[in-house]
Amino acid sequence: MSTWVGRPVDRVEGLDKVTGRALYTADTPAPAVRYAALVQSPIARGRVTAQSVATAAASAASSPGVEYVLTPLNCPPLHPLPKDLTWDLPMERRPPLSDLTVQHVGQHMALVVADSPENAAQAADSMVFDYREERAALCAAEVLAQPQGDEPPDAVVRHGAYRPDHFVKLDDEKLQDHRGPRAEPPGTKVEATYRTTVNTHYPIELSATIAQWDGDHLTVHDSTRWITGERRALAAYLGLPEDHVRIVSPLVGGAFGAKSFLWMHVVLCAVAARAVGHPVKLVLTRRQMYTSTGHRPRTEQRVALIADSTGHLASTEQHTLTETSTVAHFCEPAGLSARVLYRSPRMAVTHTVARINAPTPCFMRGPGEAPGLFALEVAMDELACALGRDPLSLRTENMAEGDQTNGRPWSASHLAECYAVGAQRFGWGGRPVAPRSLQRNGIRIGWGMATATYPGRRMAAGCRVETGVDGHVRFSAATHEIGTGVRTVMTQLAADTTGLPMSRVSFLSGDSRFAAAPYSGASQTTATVGSAVFEAAKEWTRRLGGRAPLGTRVSPELAAELTFTVASGGAPDSGPVSQSFGAHFCEVEVDEEIGRASVTRWVAVMDCGRVLNPKLAANQVMGGITFGVGMALMEQVPHDPRTGQPLGEYYVPTHADRPAFDITFVEGADAALDPIGVRGIGEIGTCGVPAAIANAVHHATGKRLRELPITLEALLEEQP
Repeated sequence: MSTWVGRPVDRVEGLDKVTGRALYTADTPAPAVRYAALVQSPIARGRVTAQSVATAAASAASSPGVEYVLTPLNCPPLHPLPKDLTWDLPMERRPPLSDLTVQHVGQHMALVVADSPENAAQAADSMVFDYREERAALCAAEVLAQPQGDEPPDAVVRHGAYRPDHFVKLDDEKLQDHRGPRAEPPGTKVEATYRTTVNTHYPIELSATIAQWDGDHLTVHDSTRWITGERRALAAYLGLPEDHVRIVSPLVGGAFGAKSFLWMHVVLCAVAARAVGHPVKLVLTRRQMYTSTGHRPRTEQRVALIADSTGHLASTEQHTLTETSTVAHFCEPAGLSARVLYRSPRMAVTHTVARINAPTPCFMRGPGEAPGLFALEVAMDELACALGRDPLSLRTENMAEGDQTNGRPWSASHLAECYAVGAQRFGWGGRPVAPRSLQRNGIRIGWGMATATYPGRRMAAGCRVETGVDGHVRFSAATHEIGTGVRTVMTQLAADTTGLPMSRVSFLSGDSRFAAAPYSGASQTTATVGSAVFEAAKEWTRRLGGRAPLGTRVSPELAAELTFTVASGGAPDSGPVSQSFGAHFCEVEVDEEIGRASVTRWVAVMDCGRVLNPKLAANQVMGGITFGVGMALMEQVPHDPRTGQPLGEYYVPTHADRPAFDITFVEGADAALDPIGVRGIGEIGTCGVPAAIANAVHHATGKRLRELPITLEALLEEQP
C-alpha cells in the first residue's frame, strides 16, 4: 500500500531555497576565478573588419584588470558538431568566432576576461568594431519574397525557406501530413489567419557558466537542463573525448526551454579558461539572454475548419509559417495537435520555415502546442459561432477516440470527464450564448474555454543506487532539478518502493558523472527518470531479499551488494498511444474604456495519468496557466523592423495578474507508457490557455482577436 506516493509532500530542497542555502551555478565557489563579459554585434547581417577587431582587442587588453581578449582573430579552431546534433535540433552548425561574418543581432563577437565583473564589462563595452552591413532578412515574408537559390547541402550558413519532415528526433510527429481526399467537402467553413509573436523564456536565474581545466580535463558548471547532451556537444566543439568533460548543474532556477541546449557562450567560456589557466565565470545579462539562449519564434497559422450539417468536422487544415536562424534548424511544430485532437476524415497540416537573420529559436514551454492550440482552439470557437452551437458541446462531439495518424487507440483518455467536471465546477451551464451579455460594475465579463493536450513521452534513462554503511540509500541520475520538484517525487517514489522512510532516502541530480539521463524537457522527466528510479528500487528490494529493513548500521558487504546501476528503456514502439488531455475554463474582465483585459477566474481539469504529488502537480499547472496568461496578454519582444534590434521591455505576469485557481486532476494510471503510470504535467498547463482567454475576450466584447499578445490597442480598436 502506498506510503509516500500521492501525498502533498513539501519539496526536499525547499528549505535550502527559501533560506538562501541553495547553490546555483553563479554561486559556485571557484579558486582564483576570473570573470568574462561578451561583446555582441549591433547589426543583423554583414562583416566586421579584421583591422577594427585587432585595434579594439589591443585597446581592451590594456584596460584595467583585463587578462585576455578572445576574438575571431585568435580563437583556436573549433570543430563543427556531428550532423545528428544539428540537422533536427536547434544547435548551431557554425562554431562561435569561426569567421568575421555576422548573421544576427547579438551574435558573439568577442569575450573579455578580467579580474572582476566590472572590469570585464567595462572593457567589453569599450570594444567598437567597423561593420560592413549587408541586407538582412528580418521576417519570413522577406525570405519568401526573395528568389530561392541553391546552396550546398553541407553549408553551415543557409538561407531561404524549407519544409522539414518531422519534429526533432520524433519521426512519427510529421510536420507535413495529409489525410483523406484532396478536395474540400461541402459544409460550414471558417477560415482565418492567426499570429503569435516572439516570446522569450525569462527564467529567474540568468544563464551562467563557470569553466575550469585540470590538464586536458574540463569541468563546466552551467545552468543547463541537458547535462549529457551538453557534455557531448562541448566535447565535439573542443575535440575532446566525452569522458574528459564533466558538466555540473545541481539546481536550475527556471528554464522553460532556454537551458535545453549548449549555447555559444559556454563554448567561449571554456576556451577562455584554457587560455588564462584559471576558472572563468560568465553570467549573461537579461538583455543578452534575449539574443543568446533561444526564444519562441513568430508563427503565422492559416486554419480552415469545415463541419457537416450535424456539426461534425469534415475537414481540418492548419498551415504554419515560422522562422529560424541562418545557422541552425528549429521548427515551431504548431500543427501537431490538429493531427490528433479532433476526429476529422480530411486533414492537411504543413510547416514552412524561413531562415532569417535573427538568433536561433528553440523549445519554449509547450513547443508547438502553445501557439498551435491558440489558432486551432480559437478556430473551433469561431466554428461554434458559425453553427450556432455551444463551444463545449462542439468539442465534446468531435473528440477523437484514438490517434488518427496511425489508428492506434489512446492508452487512457478522460477528456470527456475533464470537460464535464470543468464545466460543472466553472458553472458553464449558466453562460449566455450571445457576446456582450455579461457585465459587472460596468465592466464587460466573458467566459471562454479551450482544450489542452500534450503527448505522453518517455526516453531511456539510468539510475545509480548507493547504500551507505549508515543505512542511508542514495539514488542518482544525470537529470535536473529545474524547480519542478523532481528531487521530491523521485525521493517519494524510491521510499515507497523500498519501504524505507523518506528520511533514509535521497535523490541526487545535476552531474554528468551520474547515470545517463536525457534532457529535462517535453514533460518526460518523471516518466523517464522515475521509471529508472522505480526499477532501481525494485532491484534494491530484491537484493535485500527477506532480510529485515535496514537499520542505522549496515555491513560493508551488504552495502556493496546494495550498490549498483540499472537502466530503463523508452516508450514502447507499439500498442496504445499515450496522450494527456485537459480542459481550461476562464473568466475575463474587459474595461473597454481603457482597453484593459484581466483574467479573474480559472478552472482547469487535467488528465495526466497518476499524480505522484498533488501539491507539486497543481503548482505546475498553475505555473503553466500563468505562463499562458503572459503569452496571451503581455509577452512580446518587439524589434526595430529596419535593424532587428530588440526594443523596449519584456512584461511577464506577476501575482497581481494571478486569477483565482481551481485545479483538479482526473486520476488514472497510464500503465502503457511507464511502470509508474505517469504522464508529464509541466507543459500541458500552458497548452490552450491563450485560446481560452481570446475566446473569453470575444464573449465579453464581441471582438475576435487573432493575434497574440492581445494588446490595449487591439481592445480599443473598432473592428469592421
